[in-house]
Amino acid sequence: MGLRTVKFTARNARVGSNLKPQFRGKTTRRQARLIQRILAVQVLLTLSISAAIAVLKGAVPGYSALLGGLIYLLPNLYQAKQVLTARHSDNVRQTLRDLYKSEIWKMALTMVLFGTVFTLVEPVEPFSLFGVFILMQVIAWAAPVIQNQQFLR
Repeated sequence: MGLRTVKFTARNARVGSNLKPQFRGKTTRRQARLIQRILAVQVLLTLSISAAIAVLKGAVPGYSALLGGLIYLLPNLYQAKQVLTARHSDNVRQTLRDLYKSEIWKMALTMVLFGTVFTLVEPVEPFSLFGVFILMQVIAWAAPVIQNQQFLR
């Protein structure tokens, strides 16, 4: 019995092909649950922070904070839907193409939403708008790190 060598290329690479059938997709389901939890926390934080700002600072900073959270959440909800409901292709190249495509659409939608808010909403409080938008970004970056730290204990 001789050893057979196979050249690894992007064309013959298959996602999860080295896993037994009963283990395929488990990481993806775990990551999908994590993404859903992060988005749920971000929705709750956006609503609660906006309400707190509206009570403490007034209506304009309050709805500006809400708009900042929505500008972040709507494109991310779109991307999460695209990624989590995509056909599960075994082709690495197609999966990567789908991820890049959804990221590009997410950035375009974010730019359109910022443009729409700054042209149609009058008055707007930029500090509240950008503050909540940046806070949502930080939460998205920090949540997986915090989640992984819990697994290490």
